[in-house]
Amino acid sequence: MEKQEISRLSKRPRVINIGNEKGGVGKTSLTRLLPAALANLFGFKSLIVDMDPQANTTKSLYVTRNIYHEDEVTVFENTLMNGIARGDLSDLILNVMPNVDFIPSAYDLKSFPTFLSKKFGLVDESDPDYFQVKEQQYAYFKQLIDDIKGDYDFVFFDTPPTSSDITEAVSYSSDYILIAFQTQSDSLDGARNFLEQTLIPLSDNFNTEFEIIGILPNQMTKGSIESATLNDAHELFGSENVFENIVPFTKAIQNIPRNGVTLRGYWNSKMFNESINPIAEELINRIIIVEE
Repeated sequence: MEKQEISRLSKRPRVINIGNEKGGVGKTSLTRLLPAALANLFGFKSLIVDMDPQANTTKSLYVTRNIYHEDEVTVFENTLMNGIARGDLSDLILNVMPNVDFIPSAYDLKSFPTFLSKKFGLVDESDPDYFQVKEQQYAYFKQLIDDIKGDYDFVFFDTPPTSSDITEAVSYSSDYILIAFQTQSDSLDGARNFLEQTLIPLSDNFNTEFEIIGILPNQMTKGSIESATLNDAHELFGSENVFENIVPFTKAIQNIPRNGVTLRGYWNSKMFNESINPIAEELINRIIIVEE
């Protein structure tokens, strides 16, 4: 991508949620890898917020941080849930690598829905003020992100693979939604459920402004089942909405939880150059098209 094309992207922070309502579809891998690619290719600065109580992104980014900060002692003094309750996330930010920061998750994030209910009221969908209360809940979280996003070009979220207050609050707070799916039929169902059961109701019932930036196939092999599922995705979502670049199944990606995210070494460089960098470039191109 030429510098002239990048210059078409206005200077402002963009918040991106990578989602699916099924686990193991590659969304966590993308959340780890895309910020590194954007930093390496374009010098963009990104913040990763791990909103999954399982904290898989946090674990791998902790390994990554140790690669780039091997002489430092990393101490998590507060949890993300504590910051949400205090109304301030700024002191939770840690650097991972050049131009990539993150906010770690912890198991207590499971209490996020309970916190929102205690702060703004517990409501049922049958209550007449249901949507008003839920919007107050989600707007509270969005403001926390708005307060810190100004230092970044991008904010990326990792979320649990379920329909929940966490997923809905994150989507509510996002500018763009990237739907990731593994090229298997049940993963495609999860992508469709995410769209139909979470995103469309959010758009219909709340004051949201997010755009769906695309559908990104993951962990593609050369099997006939994967090819058939990819064809199904084109039919279901429309070919123009499916990324042209696809994340293949590679050992380098599978080894990230143990080895961390790094561009060092032959296999890692190959992974970025052949797989992740083209996706990062296509992501930027898609944003430019939407915003022009």
